[in-house]
Amino acid sequence: MRFDILGALSSETFWIDQNAELSNMNISQFKTFQRRLTSISVLVLLTLIFLPLSPFLIPAVFLISKISRYSSLIHALLFFYGYLFFECMGVLALTKNWLIDRKEKDFLIKTKNIQNWWSSGLLKLGKSIYKLEFQVSGEESICGPSAILMPRHTSLGDTVLPIVFFGQKRNEGLRYILKKELLMLPCLDIAGNRLPNLFIDRSGQDTSRELNSIVTLLENTPDGESLLIYPEGTRSSQSKRDSIRRKNPTMNSLLERWPSLLPPRTGGPLTLLETNAGKDVVFMAHLGFEGSANLEDLINGSWLNQTILMHFWRVPFAQIPEDKKTFLYQQWDAMQRQLNRMQYDQPTSSQ
Repeated sequence: MRFDILGALSSETFWIDQNAELSNMNISQFKTFQRRLTSISVLVLLTLIFLPLSPFLIPAVFLISKISRYSSLIHALLFFYGYLFFECMGVLALTKNWLIDRKEKDFLIKTKNIQNWWSSGLLKLGKSIYKLEFQVSGEESICGPSAILMPRHTSLGDTVLPIVFFGQKRNEGLRYILKKELLMLPCLDIAGNRLPNLFIDRSGQDTSRELNSIVTLLENTPDGESLLIYPEGTRSSQSKRDSIRRKNPTMNSLLERWPSLLPPRTGGPLTLLETNAGKDVVFMAHLGFEGSANLEDLINGSWLNQTILMHFWRVPFAQIPEDKKTFLYQQWDAMQRQLNRMQYDQPTSSQ
């Protein structure tokens, strides 16, 4: 009887590969469970601590807010309570959605509706508490075929702007490419992973794997959905610009070229542009959310009565040149020019 060595080895290798995949899957599921247990526990703990304290904390903070340097501390506290409400209700809605609807055809549609409710609710909350006004120009660029959306990024708060002013305006899905650190926000973690989004590891430990994931996400994005990436890769701030100057002096010329922006990263954005088979590219400039990135600005009154300016412009796929890096840099020049105009046009806030 002939013993088929190749067959035996192939079979053994198959089972080893299968077991490795199952092991990796189990590790991934355990990490997800561990992360959500931690983030939801923190959310519940904060709610249990701050909710009973509200009858005492709110009047006390209101009195402290009479001091000019803390004039919007009460606004920050009220927004914090509102955030806890939307986060808790969002987690409950997503849990109910999974328990009742996960086998239904409209499961993901209902998940997207919860995400839209959460993002719109937080935006309206911030608008009402801080008395913000939103002005949008270039709205004709929001219309048209689905696209790759590339906004600037200044704060965690501005992540809701593309959902509300682009995705919801178009009534279509918007797939996000976000940093992995945001998975510590329970609603963003649960809904973001349930829907076809991508949370990338920026540590550089496996760059090729992350870039391949970006390619896969783009290739699986249908014609009726758009995809978003933040070219800067992180929130832009003066401290981060200073850090880049210290750590990478060769970037100084780019920092001087774009004084209000971080230089765009060349990994993810260029991978999208080079792999893109037919989508237009829409850029989104905005000004006014810088104050929401700084705790001092949130409590000292400087973010009250702000006018948030937004501008969209579209580059049709047929007009995107072969040299994608030059194209990206030219559009970042346009982003800086638009911000310069916005800074000139932005009304002065009145408190």
